[in-house]
Amino acid sequence: MIEEPYRWVEAIANRRECIEMASTEGFTRSAADVSLRRLVHYSLSPVMKGAFEQVYGAPYLARMLFAEVGDRPEEDLFLRVDYDGEIASNGATFTQARRDFAVLSGTRQSSEQMESFLQAEHSPDAGFEAALKSGLDAWSIGHMTLQTSDAKELPERTAITKYRQEQLAKAGVEAGILERDASRAIRYRSLLDKELRALIHE
Repeated sequence: MIEEPYRWVEAIANRRECIEMASTEGFTRSAADVSLRRLVHYSLSPVMKGAFEQVYGAPYLARMLFAEVGDRPEEDLFLRVDYDGEIASNGATFTQARRDFAVLSGTRQSSEQMESFLQAEHSPDAGFEAALKSGLDAWSIGHMTLQTSDAKELPERTAITKYRQEQLAKAGVEAGILERDASRAIRYRSLLDKELRALIHE
């Protein structure tokens, strides 16, 4: 992001377009009809796929992760949309059990390493502090994997902690919470860097 600022600008533009798309759906139809599946499958993915298949145009340089909180934890939905319009879900398939988490990274190897870690470490009943640390550790593993081409095993716990501490000493943390309370008009709440650092004791 720092080395290629135009990608950051493009990411912000993509966020705004997705929000505008959801707002348009809400005003055109009922707010209850604005679901993540509908937006991704009928609005976003076809646009990404069309741009990818366009001979004379450039595809969208984007890989996006969306989350929708349900009335119950088992109804929570994660959808990942790739630059070619391909959609991946956290739902159960013939070869994979349902997952209560999702990851996003620049390479398949990095994503698989993060998923392997969370598969073993993530607990649906974990508190926010534990979930935050698991997320940061998963990010650390993904980032470490991006810097090597032969990472086949997960790093040692001490190496993960050391890397996380080094990165947090010179970088900020951006995070948010999706509230399950249906009475709230806005379910998303952004968290400040100082709020998050108060929970990271290591």
